[in-house]
Amino acid sequence: MRKINYKEPSKLLEKMASPNFQTSSRTSLGMENFVGEYYHIDINKLIPFKNQARKSFNEEEIKELASTIKEHGIRQPLTVLKVEEGNFEVVSGERRLRAAKLIGLEKVPCIIIDNNEKAEEIALIENIQRSDLHPIEFGDSLKSLLAHAEWGDLSKLAEKLGKDKSTISSHLGYSKLPEKIKNFLVDNNVRSRTILRKVLKCNSLQEMEKALGIANFTPSSPIKSVLRINMESEDFLVQDRAISKLSSQQRAKLKICLQNLLIKIESFKD
Repeated sequence: MRKINYKEPSKLLEKMASPNFQTSSRTSLGMENFVGEYYHIDINKLIPFKNQARKSFNEEEIKELASTIKEHGIRQPLTVLKVEEGNFEVVSGERRLRAAKLIGLEKVPCIIIDNNEKAEEIALIENIQRSDLHPIEFGDSLKSLLAHAEWGDLSKLAEKLGKDKSTISSHLGYSKLPEKIKNFLVDNNVRSRTILRKVLKCNSLQEMEKALGIANFTPSSPIKSVLRINMESEDFLVQDRAISKLSSQQRAKLKICLQNLLIKIESFKD
């Protein structure tokens, strides 16, 4: 089981997320039980942020977080944006929202903001501060931040985020990859710098597909990745969503392959 590490929000994030409570329309928006600067909002009124940088969520980590929330509650409120029909987009805290739904919570504590541009920046900053953000997602987030004039150029952005300029530059390169390649890298949790740099050096989509082993060499026998196991520290990360798309016959063949693999693993001696 992976340990969940929490980070305190930066001063910049706290400042950007500070709500304005001068409005008199609180009750019409479904906000109840106001406590300090937080509202407890009906979980059915919360929806994912449309410009969320994070594309992949680890279901096992969500389950672990749900267990923590069940025991200790939600210690850090979600940041949400007012949208139409009395709903709110979750700018910061979608993992907490998913975990809360797993354990059947009816309401969760939230900070409310009402500025779309501010919401996008908060979402980007929170994701950038997470240590487990995929390099591709990190690169896309950096690209979006650079689109805001107040963040300055690459050097100023690196200084504000406390990152090396070379780190910012290399990750921005990932944001220029074709969407098909970026989706494959994120979906399969490919994080190796060696592989990512190899892909960046390719001159075409076909070369990138071949480098990643996803090129269709012949129309009749395309190469598909149905199971990928990566090792991070002492934990194994399994990507197996493609198995559900296999036919019963294909799953039976896969089962035999896995059984043979287990036999081979058991044959090794320490």
